Amino acid sequence: MPGYTFHCVRPELAGVVEAIWHADFPDAGAARSMVLPVVTPILCFHYRSAPLLRMGGPDGGRLVDPGGYRMTGVCSAAARIQANGAVGGVMVRLRPEGAARLRDVSLHEFAECAHGLREVFSPGAVSRLDEQLLESESPATRVRAVQRFLLDQLTEREPDPLVAAAARALRGDPRVPVRDLARRLDVGERHLLRRFRAAFGMSPKRFARIARLGAAIRAGRRHGWADAAAACGFSDQAHMVNEFSVMVGMAPDALFRATSLGLPRAPDLSRSESDFFNTFVAETFTSA
Repeated sequence: MPGYTFHCVRPELAGVVEAIWHADFPDAGAARSMVLPVVTPILCFHYRSAPLLRMGGPDGGRLVDPGGYRMTGVCSAAARIQANGAVGGVMVRLRPEGAARLRDVSLHEFAECAHGLREVFSPGAVSRLDEQLLESESPATRVRAVQRFLLDQLTEREPDPLVAAAARALRGDPRVPVRDLARRLDVGERHLLRRFRAAFGMSPKRFARIARLGAAIRAGRRHGWADAAAACGFSDQAHMVNEFSVMVGMAPDALFRATSLGLPRAPDLSRSESDFFNTFVAETFTSA
């Protein structure tokens, strides 16, 4: 059946993979969508035509061509995607604090950009996976193939424990000042900044801004924008609107009118499913 299906992450991958889903849209045509700023790296395995990808700014940014098998890192600006025919693929959302366990993945190299997976993993292993996905007859078998591929890429390398703890803390509460976070982790602020930037290619403050935008979207859906601004640590609603304008290209109420964010949701969505629909949004409406 066309659409998105969400699948369970294998226990062996739980520390690295946050969510995995299958996309099947045989009649996508030239449909457009937006990927909102996100602190979770995304792996895409498109076994049909690769959608066009624009990154780098709310005004549309630059056209990039990493291929259908690609990885995007932590991004502070919305990206635009345009289908280029039928869409079919398996997508994986990584935990930023655990992604370093994957072979040859250094997240600082992926900040604000996308790379083809043949540049990251063994080209032979990626080609074998491509064949498996093309030959598979169901979403479940494709997802199993991707999870086996990721298991083969796991290493014994442990992520920097300081950086992992900081990333988890900022995802849980992006309002916390970096100085307070460093004190909580019992390190100097400059030391934390150096270690965090070396791991993610950006400062903790920038990482927290991205996480706060996601928190504001979740809060805005439930409580309205004035309450969301207060709950997420913005100085006022105007401050929040400015952050949306800089990072997404439009104010939050306009974003909800212009995309699928404004559609009703099923009440029984899991957190992973809700986060997905708050990040990958269809541009099918009017922002007027």
